[in-house]
Amino acid sequence: MCATAAICLFVCLGDIMTFSALTIMPLSVTIIGAAFAIVIFNHYFSTRRRPHEMVWGLAFLLFALAAACQASVDISGAWSPLLARTYYLAGAVLNVAFLGLGTMYLLFNRRVANIALALMLVFTVISVYVLATVPLNMQVLAGSHQADWKSVFKPSIGPSLLAGIGSGLGSVIVIAGALWSGWTFWRKRIMKHRMIGVFLLAAGTFIVAFGGTLKGLMNNDDYLYPTMAVGVVIMFVGYLETIRTVPATQSKVAQPAPESRPTA
Repeated sequence: MCATAAICLFVCLGDIMTFSALTIMPLSVTIIGAAFAIVIFNHYFSTRRRPHEMVWGLAFLLFALAAACQASVDISGAWSPLLARTYYLAGAVLNVAFLGLGTMYLLFNRRVANIALALMLVFTVISVYVLATVPLNMQVLAGSHQADWKSVFKPSIGPSLLAGIGSGLGSVIVIAGALWSGWTFWRKRIMKHRMIGVFLLAAGTFIVAFGGTLKGLMNNDDYLYPTMAVGVVIMFVGYLETIRTVPATQSKVAQPAPESRPTA
């Protein structure tokens, strides 16, 4: 019995080792992103329901969804049209854009953030329509880790344009918002933990963007997920800093005793 189990385990390990050495990374990002999204949603529904938490929870969920598509392809060995469209929509177009929207809700007044939300909803609808209808060159997706996504959608430039707007503008908002709020908080000596949090969010976003750039240069998704895993963890730590409460000062200022007045 033990020998049979050992043989089965050896065969399973052999099948796993046929994958790329970094195949485990998309699965790790899926688990990490989904777990972090659950934590954020739980905090959102159990407290004051701050809008930026809901939006950031959606962003982490999109990270997890894109990584899950890649992990599914690694296991099956082939892209399907649905997986390819979902992967690009969640991973290249929408996730960083939602991070930027969450930063708008964190740092700006509700009126400005609501305008950004309306624009984001329009952008999301357009992105879903474009990615659902654009023709795909499935031959380019023959390799699960070496997909040139610009060639996948040729001759259409719509998906690449949407990715540039969503990821580019989202990254600018997160990073610029971190610099601006960090300077403001530091100058006024207020909200130290929120200042640290937005800086960590910006750092995580930059690391994820760097991984995407490296992946594009090397034309290999193996370079994307190690940086994405690190970036997502740093962003989550940044989120935890933004909700960290400062304990109230325990010491109280002693009140002077009332003066005694002589009685007549």
